[in-house]
Amino acid sequence: MSSLPDRDPIETNRAGGDDPDHSIDWLELERITHRDPAGRGLASYAPYGAPLDRGQLRAAACSLAKHAGTVGIVTGFCVQLDHEVTAETDGPPGALFLARALLACDVDVVLITDRYALPLLTAGRELWRLDRARLLEFPCEEGEPFDPDRASNESSGNERADRWVRDFYSAQLSARGRDRPLSHLIAIERPGPSHTLESLAAQDRTGSPPLERFSREVPAAVRNICHTMRGKSINPWTAKTHRLFEWIGEQNLPIHTIGIGDGGNELGMGRFAWEELTTAGSGPVGQIACRIATDNTLIAGVSDWGAYGLALALARLRGATRAANTWHARGQRELLEAIVRHTSAVDGLTLRHEATVDGLAMADYLRPLRDMRQCLGFDAGEP
Repeated sequence: MSSLPDRDPIETNRAGGDDPDHSIDWLELERITHRDPAGRGLASYAPYGAPLDRGQLRAAACSLAKHAGTVGIVTGFCVQLDHEVTAETDGPPGALFLARALLACDVDVVLITDRYALPLLTAGRELWRLDRARLLEFPCEEGEPFDPDRASNESSGNERADRWVRDFYSAQLSARGRDRPLSHLIAIERPGPSHTLESLAAQDRTGSPPLERFSREVPAAVRNICHTMRGKSINPWTAKTHRLFEWIGEQNLPIHTIGIGDGGNELGMGRFAWEELTTAGSGPVGQIACRIATDNTLIAGVSDWGAYGLALALARLRGATRAANTWHARGQRELLEAIVRHTSAVDGLTLRHEATVDGLAMADYLRPLRDMRQCLGFDAGEP
């Protein structure tokens, strides 16, 4: 996991420093993404007057602007209903928005998800004609949902996932006919396995890890499992995309990782100390907090908002103003409506099949996107 910048990028921005991105008001952009209408806590938590992820949006955007060749985007959060398993509406819209921005900046894109969110990305890609963005399905392990290999994340049950990951990186990093190897891997609203005693002890923190408290508050049966925000296991229906991120560290691959989430149970949240997430978040955060860390991790009130901010900042840094001027909130509303119309997707909070995200009215969901566009100077001609 990469270290934070030596100097505070927000303070550098305020002082009009010599960084090439000094024209962006990063502090305001962060404030917009950190709105917390659902009161989940992580986005609005500001110990010592600063959010947990201060400077991470800038760092992620600058990394993409300077070094992106091919970018992989992992998304999709399954929802188990009484009659079916589907995917929630948060995540794919942000992934598609970011994919479009990357393509506008002449960056190749690979979208990765499992079977439940695949229809959502397919519907969106077709609507926006993102033919250059390849779409790959990450497989679940063999067997029925509650077979051991699918119900847990023990290393002995990762055979199919590891084979897929090995083949994926072999193809993406191969010199055969590829002048743009994979440079970044981004997770947007993608669940990851919860902490174990080992992962807790391995985290960077000031002081000793709270192993006794963790053992007391987190039963062994719920460790190393992907959960909903309510603490329910969704591991049987969640393909082990976290292995894409673990593999980078295990094989020392030259790939920069970025995580975007809103509840603590998403890939990337392992960057923050477990005990700090439990203080910041609401609900059973201690049990669901994801153990997978990323080089940069963005916290947002709604995960899509983090993706919107990252995409628009990238467009500003790379000079894709003409393209970004057409990315109106109206188009995002049409995208969400198309996804719901053509798939069984549901709102992750209300569990209803409707064109909403996290229980927010459409106007409330889209307002941060409008404000981000204005903050970055992309508000001309906004419908």
